[in-house]
Amino acid sequence: MAPVSLDYSPQNNYTLPLSEYVFRRIESLGIHNIFGVPGDYNLSFLEHLYSVPSLNWVGCCNELNSAYAADGYSRTIGHNKFGVLLTTQGVGELSALNGISGSFAEHVPILHIVGTTKYSDKAKGAHFHHIINGLSTRDPTNHYVYENIASNVSCKVLSLTDNLSNAANEIDDLFMTILKTKKPGYLYIPCDLVNNSIDASNLINIPGNKLQERFPSSDIETIENISNIIVDKLINSKRPSLLCDILTDRFGQTSNTQNLVNLLNIPCSNSNMGKSLLNESSPNYIGDYNGDESAKTVQSYIQSTDCFLHVGDYYNEINSGHWTLYNGIDPNAIILLNPEYIKIGSKIFNNVSFEDIIPQILLNLKSKSELTTLPKFKIPKTIFSIEEIPSNTPISQTKMLETLQSFFKPNDYIITETCSMMFGLPDVRLPNNSKVIGQHYYLSIGMALPCSFGVSIAMKELGFNDSHRLILIEGDGAAQMTIQELSNFNRDDIVKPLVILLNNNGYTVERIIKGAERDYNDIRPDWEWTNIFKTFGVKNSETCKVETPDELLNALNRFDSNRNIPRLLEVKLDKMDVPWRFHKMVGN
Repeated sequence: MAPVSLDYSPQNNYTLPLSEYVFRRIESLGIHNIFGVPGDYNLSFLEHLYSVPSLNWVGCCNELNSAYAADGYSRTIGHNKFGVLLTTQGVGELSALNGISGSFAEHVPILHIVGTTKYSDKAKGAHFHHIINGLSTRDPTNHYVYENIASNVSCKVLSLTDNLSNAANEIDDLFMTILKTKKPGYLYIPCDLVNNSIDASNLINIPGNKLQERFPSSDIETIENISNIIVDKLINSKRPSLLCDILTDRFGQTSNTQNLVNLLNIPCSNSNMGKSLLNESSPNYIGDYNGDESAKTVQSYIQSTDCFLHVGDYYNEINSGHWTLYNGIDPNAIILLNPEYIKIGSKIFNNVSFEDIIPQILLNLKSKSELTTLPKFKIPKTIFSIEEIPSNTPISQTKMLETLQSFFKPNDYIITETCSMMFGLPDVRLPNNSKVIGQHYYLSIGMALPCSFGVSIAMKELGFNDSHRLILIEGDGAAQMTIQELSNFNRDDIVKPLVILLNNNGYTVERIIKGAERDYNDIRPDWEWTNIFKTFGVKNSETCKVETPDELLNALNRFDSNRNIPRLLEVKLDKMDVPWRFHKMVGN
């Protein structure tokens, strides 16, 4: 979207209320939805949203759900934008903190705006509601106590004061920092400053697309040198392999990486967190790779590679097959392409971003192709199958995965909860241009349901209607955490979801780890899931319960014919049934 057009003539004394500047600056980035919950410290700020007609207020049932929804929106709307969350000081922002922590852990950019007590009251240390005081009731209240907490889960905290002479520049810098780091940032606005006028000439002199621009991470000579080294290693290799990881998506390099794969016909894989990024229906695709938690034929090929490009690497416990990702691979063959560094064998180039290197690699390869024939690598034959795990019920998660394999279509958005099925999806080869969204690393259960609502809002904003489906795979225990947000699917202006609810009577992931029969892994039983939409005021919906593979297939096909309403499909599963990979993960 083009920068916002203002009906003002450029002039040095162009001013706006502080709050309106914030909203107009958000709009100038092509962001049109703001999630949150009102509170007395942010109400006056929120009033200014209505001065910007193309911005929408998206109220959620609570602040935690709002944070999850903003996260889903951010993951969907594009790498040069961010989700926006508005809460009130203390009770609101702390409720959202877990959601923001997950966004921080998984490089999801969020602007969290917090309305606070008056700036004129902060220095007095007086006891105000929503604020905690010290051990003694006579101790002064620290009105910045929550900002200290926020500093640990954000790229930047901007706490405005009554000196607003440089406020526009500070706000713009916060927005740019969020976009650059792909991390949440905080904007604290005291409620007595929201109507104060500030210099707003930045809106005219620096359009939003200028804030979204990035500059080269290094000089062109260094970028070309690193790129040439990688190109030489690639074209001289015999058994190369490329692994596409999650930061490729966050930093907008997925298309370039796919072009690199196509140009050289490189055997390729997606990581656990990067599921669906590369085209899994392509002949180049040999299967997902996550170290020891991979299909054996995929692992065997990658361990024998002589040039292993790990693009957008994010090495952590869950995303490395529990620290086995590089096992068996020649260390000199490993090339890591990261937004913060490039590593080729043992040599590290710090402060060089793959945002510069990958485009340069493509340019160098295209230049070489004009002079000589580029190698076309042989794609190994890998076995694609979903390992059968016996179950005590007619339908198992293995059978579900087999059915979903044929049900998924191009352009699907598949939101997966932190549930056992998340660890089965790597065995499914997805159609081109589908997208999996899940919190694969931070793993906060309950995140996916409100996240899917944020995804739905973004899909609608992007114009994805009949051409794209929204599919939520949800566990019953996780659903009970954030179930209220189903009520938001009662809106007209969203993409309607298909909710596949796994009813396995509790916390099955935890049962497999420990306490299979302990009551601490039980949840509130006997929810009438097929009535849940009606409970939340969704008058037009469709639901059913299935207990066999045939019933599942028939219900999926029937539900797919009516995408204009929310649908919920409850699948009755055994409480100890999980995909094979989860047993592997926990050492069974």
